[in-house]
Amino acid sequence: MNSDSGSDKLGYEPEVRAVKPAEEEVNAISSQLLDWMGVKGKVTESGATAGTCDAIDPDFRTYYSVNHPWSVYDLKSGTFEEAMQSLREKLPQNGWDITEDGETKSKARNPEIVAVKRRTHHSVRIEWARTRSGNLPKLITVDVDSRCYKAPEGTDLG
Repeated sequence: MNSDSGSDKLGYEPEVRAVKPAEEEVNAISSQLLDWMGVKGKVTESGATAGTCDAIDPDFRTYYSVNHPWSVYDLKSGTFEEAMQSLREKLPQNGWDITEDGETKSKARNPEIVAVKRRTHHSVRIEWARTRSGNLPKLITVDVDSRCYKAPEGTDLG
């Protein structure tokens, strides 16, 4: 492995991949996670976007990763507790390894699940914000991340 490719720092050789399909894959993972929660409510509207692969390309020139932060709130059916329990069951059934399942280290000590899909190197951090300051509504926040990819030659990431 040559260090120019970043594989030494990452532990894998970044796949050459166009940005749009990588973003679509992360959006599909987010959609699947919402389905697995089994709740109905409002969902933030943002979509997945490419950003820096800080480990090897903080200047965002050649390498990128995809991130999709979103949340579900104002539930009309189901409960946050049921959603978290459903994720605990569905993630491992669908090729995800739960690496953490406990409470955040914040003062609120909210329930949190962290999982990785080793086959694709996607990761997810899910927090049930059941305790929030200022009477903010309860919600589940989800942060889906991809591995680092190498943009095809000629791609303008900036």
